[in-house]
Amino acid sequence: MLKLLSRKPKTDPALKHYPEPLANLISYGEPAEDTDYAAWAVQLAPYTTDLVKIALDADLNKRDEHDPAAWAPLHAIKVLGVLGPIEAAEPLTEYMEDAWFDEELPKVYAAIGPGAIPALRAYLFDAAHESHARSLASECLTAIAQRHAEANAEVVDLLIAFLDRPEADDSAAEESVTTSVIYDLSTSGARTAYDAIRRAFAEDRVTPSVITLESVEIDFGMRRPAASDPSSKRPRESGVRLELRCTACGRERAHIFPRVFYDLTTAKNKKKSKKYDPLIIPQRVVCPKCGAVDQYELSGLGHIAIIASLLAESAERTGKTSSELSALPRNQRITLMQFTTRWGAMHPQEAIERYQREIARHPKDTSLRIGFASVLHTLGRLDEVEEQCRQVLALNNEHIDAWEILAQVAGQRGDIAQATDGWRNVLELAWTTMLPGAEREDLIERAKNSLAQLSQGVIPEFGPPVTGSSRPGSSYPSQPQSPAGPAPSAAAKVGRNEPCPCGSGKKYKHCHGQPDKPA
Repeated sequence: MLKLLSRKPKTDPALKHYPEPLANLISYGEPAEDTDYAAWAVQLAPYTTDLVKIALDADLNKRDEHDPAAWAPLHAIKVLGVLGPIEAAEPLTEYMEDAWFDEELPKVYAAIGPGAIPALRAYLFDAAHESHARSLASECLTAIAQRHAEANAEVVDLLIAFLDRPEADDSAAEESVTTSVIYDLSTSGARTAYDAIRRAFAEDRVTPSVITLESVEIDFGMRRPAASDPSSKRPRESGVRLELRCTACGRERAHIFPRVFYDLTTAKNKKKSKKYDPLIIPQRVVCPKCGAVDQYELSGLGHIAIIASLLAESAERTGKTSSELSALPRNQRITLMQFTTRWGAMHPQEAIERYQREIARHPKDTSLRIGFASVLHTLGRLDEVEEQCRQVLALNNEHIDAWEILAQVAGQRGDIAQATDGWRNVLELAWTTMLPGAEREDLIERAKNSLAQLSQGVIPEFGPPVTGSSRPGSSYPSQPQSPAGPAPSAAAKVGRNEPCPCGSGKKYKHCHGQPDKPA
């Protein structure tokens, strides 16, 4: 008796809600490659209203995929795609947010034809709907234009009006839909929309990582495609290109940074990497859309940039120099580093927190402040670097590390006069410093080379400092350890017949270029 009660009914209860000719559609199950929807369409043409009801049936749409009736809404949609009844246009917009029917809805609306344009237009312009769903409405409109030549001009004018709408720049969601509409116009060859598309790009209302004005012009036949050589597509700028998403406004934009680091020590520590981002950008990141500062996260393409840099370094190490990745210029790669401090390897942000605690306890400890300035310099926080160095010089005006940091920061700011003063102080102090011989000579040479370049209006380039304090008696810290490759080469040496960097007016060989020249 219990077994009988537990048996499922032989007929699905949904069948009683629909005419008998629809029974096979409800019980058919998963479609096969040879499922003949055209034949079904001939049989079910009188039942278009019921087909729409099946497509929207909440009970059927909640069924498990192993239940044959769960496939009935999909079958109904496909049959409607053959029949194209106008009465389906408005109700089926409910499925715009259901990714299950993304591929089918454009076919259905193409079959319905121009009569569906008002419903789709209303949906596209309504910001209350999800951006993905509105983008699908644009795709459906484009499908109508492609199948029905008489509707092409109406659809294109509608999409142009959408691009020029006042709300087009209100949010990341609006930008996303704008980008999708441009993609649809571009791939459909709607060249009359070019002026509106160009305005959208000029006003920065398009997500450039999805589509570019160049690709639109190629689709419109206005320019030739780029060369097939992958290296020809690589950005030519000097610096690391990163796609970042602003967490304040949601927009994704490309940024070019002179250098970007990836802290391998943090990346390998799951606990630390949850608190500290292994990716380190040594300057402020300002969103070009909303102006938010340092409020960002990596986009999908940003993560690819890290992988590309890792693979490029690996290709070089294994000798696969012919690969495309190894050909990625070093100045366009993310620098893989292991940052160290006086307390061992740690993330720069963690080091900042440690230095702040230590300085609060020992405010007159110049080595702590120099170490703190070094970390801040790594992160590109130049105002704070200068503040720490001024604090050091207030305690000891002959602190050579502080002068060197200030000289480098002045160079980064493009202040040649201040950078020159800083390096002159470094050079003057270096002659009498108690540094070990080799370090002293390196410091003197670095100061001379810097002054020589500054005298010619050239800003000396230096790698980033380590994120730790300088050793007692040493000069400003050297570069971080890089397991990925050699550090950048040093600046050119001062020529023997060039003016001496010390400013004496003599040639270098007759002044500080002499081996035994005293300070």
